[in-house]
Amino acid sequence: MARYITGASREQLDLLPPSLDDLIPDDHLVRVIDLYVDSLDLDALGFERARPAATGRPGYHPADMLRLYLYGYLQQIRSSRRLERECQRNIELMWLLNRLTPDFKTIAEFRRKHPRAFRQLCRHFVRFCRDAGWLASREVAIDGSKFGAVASKKRVVSRQALVREEQALNARIDAWLEGLDETDHEEAHRDGPDDDQRRRSLERLKALRDQTRDSRERMERLGIQHHVTGEPEARLMRSPQGSRTAYNLQTAVDTDTHLIVHHETVQDGDDSRQLQPMAEATQTALERGNLSILADAGYSNGEQQQRCEERNLACHIPPRRTVNNQGGGQLYQADAFHYEPARDAYRCPADHWLPLKQRNASQKVLYYANPSACAGCRLKPRCTAGRWRTVTRHQYESAFETSRQRLTEDPKAMTRRRATVEHPFGTLKDTLMGNAGRLLVRGLDKARGEISLAVLAYNLKRLMRHIGAEALMTRLRQAPV
Repeated sequence: MARYITGASREQLDLLPPSLDDLIPDDHLVRVIDLYVDSLDLDALGFERARPAATGRPGYHPADMLRLYLYGYLQQIRSSRRLERECQRNIELMWLLNRLTPDFKTIAEFRRKHPRAFRQLCRHFVRFCRDAGWLASREVAIDGSKFGAVASKKRVVSRQALVREEQALNARIDAWLEGLDETDHEEAHRDGPDDDQRRRSLERLKALRDQTRDSRERMERLGIQHHVTGEPEARLMRSPQGSRTAYNLQTAVDTDTHLIVHHETVQDGDDSRQLQPMAEATQTALERGNLSILADAGYSNGEQQQRCEERNLACHIPPRRTVNNQGGGQLYQADAFHYEPARDAYRCPADHWLPLKQRNASQKVLYYANPSACAGCRLKPRCTAGRWRTVTRHQYESAFETSRQRLTEDPKAMTRRRATVEHPFGTLKDTLMGNAGRLLVRGLDKARGEISLAVLAYNLKRLMRHIGAEALMTRLRQAPV
């Protein structure tokens, strides 16, 4: 053993044994967590028992439980049972919690009871970064990703299936009622269940029928086609891995620091309805009058883009457009027709005017055509295979054109968007939350709380890498968060 580096003997006695503080480096993560939690007003943020009760058995301080969860999510330890074990053997947690060892039920209960406080804490951290001057950029990237619910896809039932099940239960109930009527007319019956057993079975069938009917009626009120048994607030959503029961996490990420400046967990799997609420909430969080928004084509929504433009939110979003491939791609595309706002008409390549002819039922799509001009036009073979050419225009086409012009002037905008939003999602799913982003709690409110915990842990770690642990701790010592 003389040829190897050897450690000290296990039986060696130290005159002055090291303290836990000597084992933790000065810029260690747990010191940052400790300073950050100490600077918070937990009572104002909505944490229960932030002020101790005058009577009753003392409980754990919410600051200690928050320290535990922040450390756990930063180390990919979300299970309450694993956190309990780590408190008993992890030196870093021994230092952070002063050797406290809460049981797993207490740990799980803290996460279950404070989803709204976690959301407030996440917003509070963004304000702290903004006031410190670390969020000076005027450009954010918005994107969404699906986070799996606790209930699996096997628990999904359709509205049609519930209708069929309700009909089948009604048929069984009718059969049982007929059997009871026949029994009532008989003086004696030796075979089969007695009346009490029949009536208990009938009551169970009615209860199941009522539960099925309530689920179907709830789906009709909400306008949804699928119901998740055991977690009704989850939704069946499409993802790159196929359809799954999930919640849709929307994030707005600063393109400079890559901090998540705003996030929201929603039940709607369609990103096209999330642009305006996300952009306006981000503008409020950053207190910016002017802000550039980068998003992919999934957020293309003319009405919401127009509302954003009115609030000085400059959208950089590729429009969703189909290509006119009639005639083998040899016909004039839509960009060959030039719109004149003053006349509300299009000028075609043959220098004819195409006035407004029709609106669709939603009043959002307009149709422009000039059948008489098309009849004798020399360019008609290159324009249309039909009797005349019709050009469609969206009611909010000007918003699409403005966004398209911005992308033409800034061709690297979508590259910045991908480089900005993909990293946070990958970190949240694989590093912080594990299991490809599957949640541990049921229900929309609790899901929002757990995701906020993960987002806060990500932002804390990202800020440490951006400015350094020493700079962050110095700022925390200077003034309370």
